[in-house]
Amino acid sequence: MVTAIGGIDPKVVPAGGCAAWPLPPGPTGARFARGVLRAVFGELRMPAVVAYDAAVALSELATNVHVHAYGGVVPACPPIAGLPELWAYVRWRVRPEVVFAVYDSAPWHGPVPDGRLRPPPYAEGGRGFEVVDALTAEYGGEWGMYRTRSRLGAGPVPGKAVYFTVPVPAGLVTPCACTARRAAEEIHALLAARGLGPLQLAIGYGMAVICVRAGMHVWVREGSISYRAPGLGVVRHSPYDRVEVVERIVRHCADLDAVPEDGRR
Repeated sequence: MVTAIGGIDPKVVPAGGCAAWPLPPGPTGARFARGVLRAVFGELRMPAVVAYDAAVALSELATNVHVHAYGGVVPACPPIAGLPELWAYVRWRVRPEVVFAVYDSAPWHGPVPDGRLRPPPYAEGGRGFEVVDALTAEYGGEWGMYRTRSRLGAGPVPGKAVYFTVPVPAGLVTPCACTARRAAEEIHALLAARGLGPLQLAIGYGMAVICVRAGMHVWVREGSISYRAPGLGVVRHSPYDRVEVVERIVRHCADLDAVPEDGRR
């Protein structure tokens, strides 16, 4: 699995990897995000009308980061890590979906936004998530926000990601198969890169187990990837869904780590 960092390299997305770019923390961020999306959708051979609508949704997320994470002001001395990031990858369901996510390290305040909650008619803003909600519903995708950790910079920084998905028409992407051993090694490396550990990896015949922390394990078999997290039971994924499994594990760990701070998940 390849991860692209920095320049636009859309080829890693249909190949099963996750691409991550620093997102300019100013008004140019939306334009940069649209350029990335067009490159990724071009590689996936997505229909032009879908690319146009998805670019509108992604522009809203990039603009929200500028307005809300930095108050509309580009920091004079930006931190070494924790600046906004743009992620793209394919998650493998019965119908594959391309995922776009915008990360920032701004504090988590209040409830998760819901595009169905409309701002007052006289409000000059606050409709960005409404737009994202409508556009993703149009194509049968989904969107949301969750706690996570950064991918770029000197080290992983806690923060949040807002994402949306767009289903990929049949026949446009083909999953990259690999052995259970290789898949487990990739998942292990991706989890370690996000600052989780110490991790324990045990590889047997046709199966591998990764112990992330107490009560949280990942089982990798030739035909599936499963994980267990506190309060969730066992969740099963496609054997190709390595990036999505890692992101979900990072999310669960971030939620658990936040409980002592605010008393809720």
